[in-house]
Amino acid sequence: MTVRKLAAVGFIFACASVAWMILGAANLSRTDTAYSSLKREVANLFGDSLDIRAPECFAKVSRTTEETVDGKRVVSTVWDRLPAEIAKTDVRISVSLDPRKKGNLWFPTFRARFAGEWTFANLDSGAGDYYLLTALESADSVYDNVSLSVNGVPVADVTPLIRKTEIPVVPAADGTARLAVSYDVTGMELLRYYASPNPGDIAQINDFSLVMDTDFTDYDFPDGMMSPTSRNDGEGGSELAWRFAKSVTGKDIGLVIPKKLNPGEIVTRVSFFAPVSLLFFFVVLLVASAARGAAFHPMHYFFLAAAFFSFHLMFSYFSDRWDINASFAVAALVSLGLTVSYLARFADRAIALAVAPVAQLVYLVTFSFSFFFEGMTGILVTVCAVSTLFVLMQVTAGVDWDKAFGKGIGKA
Repeated sequence: MTVRKLAAVGFIFACASVAWMILGAANLSRTDTAYSSLKREVANLFGDSLDIRAPECFAKVSRTTEETVDGKRVVSTVWDRLPAEIAKTDVRISVSLDPRKKGNLWFPTFRARFAGEWTFANLDSGAGDYYLLTALESADSVYDNVSLSVNGVPVADVTPLIRKTEIPVVPAADGTARLAVSYDVTGMELLRYYASPNPGDIAQINDFSLVMDTDFTDYDFPDGMMSPTSRNDGEGGSELAWRFAKSVTGKDIGLVIPKKLNPGEIVTRVSFFAPVSLLFFFVVLLVASAARGAAFHPMHYFFLAAAFFSFHLMFSYFSDRWDINASFAVAALVSLGLTVSYLARFADRAIALAVAPVAQLVYLVTFSFSFFFEGMTGILVTVCAVSTLFVLMQVTAGVDWDKAFGKGIGKA
């Protein structure tokens, strides 16, 4: 293998890498377009992000104002709100995965059971009439088994929750008012609980307890929101708790719902990673063929690169119609068949039937399959790279490289 031929192999590798970048970009565009379109349909049927906001309690107090308009004195009545603080919060949310498939894409939809009770304190019966305000925030979600009670008395008419209208309340003798709301609800991707009636405002949280049960453990938290004060992960799910005696914060609570890997996401990652697989394969093949005195022509490397590319091409488009695992298996078998049948026509039997197929299984099939498991690819590549280096160093330690590369690496 001369320098000129090595340069030709490098050019073939560069061209193949460009082809994979184009394929990866096409897969990314197709996936993003399909996901955005289908997501709207799923949201219309099942609901989008679920937002839950802490209720408000306030007194309405009137005052008279005077102003001059066009030289005339105008007297009007203005109603001011005097907010009451939330003295105690006790919320329980049970979340269960209920992923929905639309077209060929999975969406992280979920069902939740919400039960919350809030106590408002320091209500002055002489300050004016008091009102409670709470609402079902997510218009596209499906609410069921809605229950509402004020000061322990059930309220049959729950339309104030729908219309976001005020609920009159008479403070108890100790100057408190209690509101309890519960319901079953659906949503997608994200669940948020706003500890303050005005999200983003710095507020004092008193005697606060929110416990969230899930039937999954691969949860995450949105940026800028509070982490739980305690968590307990088990085989069947997790229990996350946020408990505060008296805190001041502008942060809220949220949970990111885990999603299944979609075919488009996997094939895009696999396509963008493909040059790494081919590089490992070419290095092994170059060293093995040179060591055995059977250097290949650059055109051989061109067709082997095409066999690798066929895997990603088939995997990308078969997975649109077939099961992703079946698509992967078919694409891998066809690509391996192309490589082995081609090398068997001219190459050393050890390379054609052992070195090449094993290298392709490891660097193409195994590397690609690692993308089915989050976080495994980097570890696998590292282990394989070091292992490959060790094997090549041991196998080629006694090779006369000047002889293997003809009249010397410096000669064309």
